Order: sequence, then structure tokens, then C-alpha cells
Amino acid sequence: MRRLFTPRWLLVHVSVSALVVTMVFLGFWQLNRLDERRLRNDTIAANTSAPIEDATQSMGQENEEWRRVTLTGQYLAPTEVSIINRSQDGAAGDNLAVVFKTETNGNFLVNRGFVPLTVSSRSLPEGQLSIVGFIRPNQTRGTLGAVDSSEKGTTQFQRFDLTRISASLDVDFNTTYYVQLIKESPSPNTPWPSPVPFPAVDEGPHFSYAMQWFFFALVALVAWVYVVRRKLREMSSDPAPTQTSA
Repeated sequence: MRRLFTPRWLLVHVSVSALVVTMVFLGFWQLNRLDERRLRNDTIAANTSAPIEDATQSMGQENEEWRRVTLTGQYLAPTEVSIINRSQDGAAGDNLAVVFKTETNGNFLVNRGFVPLTVSSRSLPEGQLSIVGFIRPNQTRGTLGAVDSSEKGTTQFQRFDLTRISASLDVDFNTTYYVQLIKESPSPNTPWPSPVPFPAVDEGPHFSYAMQWFFFALVALVAWVYVVRRKLREMSSDPAPTQTSA
């Protein structure tokens, strides 16, 4: 039995224990992500089925994402900017964002949709119109990620960062969200920009990933038990050392 507590075997025991604990942790982490995904799906379902409301500056709470809002006013053509490094339907391109000036509730940033890099033509409706879109939260840079320029007049950004875009365009939004376009009325007769597609409302692979991690943990544990039992059998079958007389 002492042979199972030599430095070499202690290292094996510790390594297997750490491996099993890590894989079990990853399994429960995937289950937590599944719960978050289900909560997100419930929020999306509730908000997208709610009646369309007039957009106001006070909206934009976390639980209001994907609510549908309507705005009446006009686009400000000189304020069009590109949110770069986007992809849609396998094509690389940009999202076009532009300031929408409403009649009563100030300015909103509207994501009009996706334009592939291979397309140079794009249209911006003129005059008074009504739009319907989703509430989407402001985006800021995390610990990692490309840094957007803070210079005035910048027209290309990595994300929908309202503070930086507002400073660059010298336009006040006074909102914590932007609007992702669903439709415009009157509707333009051009295919671009194309509306950004709605996110998939499913549970994703989190449950299967969790089961895989639990399975790997079980395999590691069974393998460790098998190796230890085999070692114990070898030790019990070894003949006891005999003493010989001088």
C-alpha cells in the first residue's frame, strides 16, 4: 500500500483529482450558460411579442432589449458611419449606422443594416419617414479588442459605442441604446443595406457540452480506479521477500 503514496503516485493522484474537478466545473459552467440562454430566449420572446411603442430617451434598460419601437423623423445624411468587420450570410462587410432626428424625442442612432464589401452603392431615404426597430444596448470595448479612434470626424468604428460616435459626429443621443432597423416607411427600393438578421432563439450546444465534460470526468475517474486496483493486485501477487541465513 505504501507504494501508492510515493512521490510519483501522489503526483498521479493529485493530477487526476485536479482533472476531474476541472471537468466537472466545466460541465456545471455549461449548464449555467444554458440557464442564461433560456432566460435570454424568454426575454426575447416576451419583448418581441409586446406591442410596438414610441421610442423615448428613457428606454434602454437591460430587460428591454429586443423591444420594438417606432420613430418618426428623418435621417441626417452627413452623420452616416460604418461599423466595420461584420459578416452576414458568409459575406464580409459593414453595418451602416446613421443619426435619426425625431420630431419630439431627440436623436437616435439607427443601424440600417449590412452592406457587403463588394457593394459600393447604398441608399439613404430623404425626407420624413417612420421606422420600426429593435432596442439594442450600447457597446463598449472590453479588456481586449480593437480601439476606436477618438478623433472628430471619424466614420469607421468597431462597435456601436454611442459615446465615441456621438463625440465624433458632435451629435447628442441622450440614450443608452441604439435602434436596429426592422423596416422603413416609405420603403426604399434598393437591396442594400440589408436588415441585420434576428438572432437564433435556441438553446445552443450547452447541454451536450455539459454532458461531454461529465462523461470525460467519469472516464478519467474510472481509469484512475482501474490503474490503482491493478497496482494493488500486482502488489498482492508479489512474493514476500525471504530472509536467508548467513
